[in-house]
Amino acid sequence: MAKISVVIPVYQVEPYLRRCLDSVLCQTFRELEILVVDDGSPDSCGAICEEYAARDGRVRVIHKSNGGLVSAWKAGVEASTAPYIGFVDGDDWVEPGFFRDLYAAITASGADVVVGERSEDREDRPPVTSRREKTVIYEGPEDIRRLLEKFFTSFLHTDRATLPITYSRWDKLYRRELILANWKYYNERISLDEDRIANSAILADCKKVLVLSDTEKYHYRIAGSSMSHVYDERQVNTLAELYGSLSAVARDKGIDMGLVLIYTGGAAYRRIYSTARQKGVPLATRRDRVRHILSLTPAGALGRYAAARGGAFTKMFCAMLERGWVTPCVLLVAAHSLTQREAL
Repeated sequence: MAKISVVIPVYQVEPYLRRCLDSVLCQTFRELEILVVDDGSPDSCGAICEEYAARDGRVRVIHKSNGGLVSAWKAGVEASTAPYIGFVDGDDWVEPGFFRDLYAAITASGADVVVGERSEDREDRPPVTSRREKTVIYEGPEDIRRLLEKFFTSFLHTDRATLPITYSRWDKLYRRELILANWKYYNERISLDEDRIANSAILADCKKVLVLSDTEKYHYRIAGSSMSHVYDERQVNTLAELYGSLSAVARDKGIDMGLVLIYTGGAAYRRIYSTARQKGVPLATRRDRVRHILSLTPAGALGRYAAARGGAFTKMFCAMLERGWVTPCVLLVAAHSLTQREAL
């Protein structure tokens, strides 16, 4: 029986899929079941998945109609049988000892979740590689509360190489029953920040979490058109739903609602910033988009975010937005983006 189920959601990643699958098949830890979920991909991804299943009996392919990333990884989890679950996105790859290191840590420690190290591989800039100084153990209610604070505010951390914990599924190994216990929180309608919801619920139920150092890495590919870096109407329209889902987790798990407001304010800011600095889009259109995002943002969220973020530009920008000065904000972002790249 497999000891780890590796779930790989696949959709329109044909140029990268073979490298991804090769990296999982070549893991030094061999006791894997590899669940590749073809989420109705219109390219040749489905055929590539079947090719790999014919090559290695550990690979099982699930073909389904397109339902989005959350529906894909849920389908993989439902089909899984191993006591531990890890995730790899179809355009990413892992170093040969990645799952060996995570499995050794989670079984030796009795942890509920372990977090590995990663490299953010960008097309237009050098990679950002995590460099934690030591493994950190979070154990007991007070430690888990501190971990959740870091989790919700991780996007404020200016040095991503020393980030305490990411919001993502893909650099972690989970006890399977924790994922199943929080099934109701996995919102298939949200396509951006969906991992934040899932992991907030899972981490709140943990008794022990390890954030590891000096492990082989997960390689996260960031394309210039990555969904987190461009304006998308559908993602913007889920902002209110994101807040609702995170609020439900916070209420049920006793998480500070202020953390949810800080994060939601940051999500709104990023969407506003992305659309406001778009080149070639008429000012009136950008202004309307910013107003639309503001209409979905809970009261006080931008103020909480600005206070936590601390930067003079962000504080001024959010204060102007809260007063309804949308056009000056759009112009401010456009001017600012010409001189420097703002850390969101």
